[in-house]
Amino acid sequence: MKARVSAPRLRIFIGAPEAFAPRAAWVLDTLLAPLGARALVTRDAAQASGAALAYAPEPVPGVPTIPCDAGALELLAAQRPLPAGAFTQVGSGDGAAVAAWPADPGAGFAVTFDLVASAFVLLACWDERTTAERDKYGRLPYSASIFATNPSLRIEEPAVDRYAELVRGALAPRLAELGLAPLPPAGSVWGARGRFAIALTHDLDNLWRWTRRGFAATGYRTARAVRRGKGRAVLRELGDGADWLVRHFPRRTDPFWTFPLILDGEDARGVSSTFYVIARHTHRQDGNQPETYRRRIPEALKLVTAAGREVGLHGNDADLRSLDDLVHDRHALSGRVGRAVEGIRYHYLRALYHETLPMLDQAGFTYDTTLAFAEHEGFRCGCSFPFHPYQLADERPLDLVELPLAVMDGTLQEPHYRGLSAADAEFAAASTLVRALRSGGAVSLLWHNNRFDRRVSRGYDGVYWRLLDEALAHGGWCASAGEIVARWKEATA
Repeated sequence: MKARVSAPRLRIFIGAPEAFAPRAAWVLDTLLAPLGARALVTRDAAQASGAALAYAPEPVPGVPTIPCDAGALELLAAQRPLPAGAFTQVGSGDGAAVAAWPADPGAGFAVTFDLVASAFVLLACWDERTTAERDKYGRLPYSASIFATNPSLRIEEPAVDRYAELVRGALAPRLAELGLAPLPPAGSVWGARGRFAIALTHDLDNLWRWTRRGFAATGYRTARAVRRGKGRAVLRELGDGADWLVRHFPRRTDPFWTFPLILDGEDARGVSSTFYVIARHTHRQDGNQPETYRRRIPEALKLVTAAGREVGLHGNDADLRSLDDLVHDRHALSGRVGRAVEGIRYHYLRALYHETLPMLDQAGFTYDTTLAFAEHEGFRCGCSFPFHPYQLADERPLDLVELPLAVMDGTLQEPHYRGLSAADAEFAAASTLVRALRSGGAVSLLWHNNRFDRRVSRGYDGVYWRLLDEALAHGGWCASAGEIVARWKEATA
């Protein structure tokens, strides 16, 4: 049996105040993981000179030191929101610019800003902690996020990835001095599987379009379009109805029942994916066709499990509010698919970092892939790689792994979000996913089952396949979320 190789442990000296030291240790360990290493933290000043890296208020002679900014830590301790524009473009030490907070600590440091505090704000979704504003689904809206209040901090650019590369650059000469092996290249955690990883995922919100409610919704949209004088919208709705009458009604099919298309297309490319399933409907926000869902989901589960696909839980309203309900639904779904359900994504992306993720950890989930803004593609936590979220109540990282959700079809297409054409959506999605390629990271791509019918999707079915093909052409590993998380945990143990 092949021996398991652990990531090398690098001694890191943390001279930050005691209250922030556990958070600093978590940040530095998180930054080292995608670089193929882990942190071995010491608080002993006598051992600082032998460290590979330091985080302290003053430079440690001979050791690359990240500045510890007292003002930043005071603001975090008080749990006050960062002032607007706190993140700015600053020199990174190699001539490039990076969005960071705060800047200009003085001379003698390896980087020109408190990299650890900057990363903590992003990785811990600090804006969610310090901002009370929520939308109708209980989510922090993008408009109230740190990205909206800091123009230099672009959600499409994973700033934490940049911080990790700065750490790599600071460590390189120091590792040579210590006689240690250099860090492996970006993406090495995936081994022979690929240069980076894309988790292919599908949320099963609605399984059948043409139900009584579906016809009623079409009638409502048509009447609204007539009242507003939107002729193209009227023609589109009438065309959808005609398509049902001619193409689906005689065959007893439906444009949302796209499982053969998805499975065959992925099988032809030698890739796998994850399907997130609602275990039960407990609230109007869980979905508008519960009767049809209950009737159709057994067949859907039979198809995807027979094809070897992972099934995850699509968390409902009860799963958001009650640990008991969450555990019940996880076990119930595990029983239906005949294997343990390891992953979850909440319906409407309703998870909150500091409230929901600790509950998922308690419920025994291996990973979550919910954290994203429905309004904008990009990197909610500032990174394009999996990580263990931090639990403030216990001042420790969770066992749970967060797999960043970078791109969702609804974000790109829905008129109340981005409202992009298929061509513009493809460009936006590809521009986001390429960040994972550059960093050798892993992110999740979400395409719902109802966007694989050529007519109903308005071209979005083709976007998915072209994104997948492009990722494979550039050496990406496209697989289920569970496979990618399992590999990440193995490589970074």
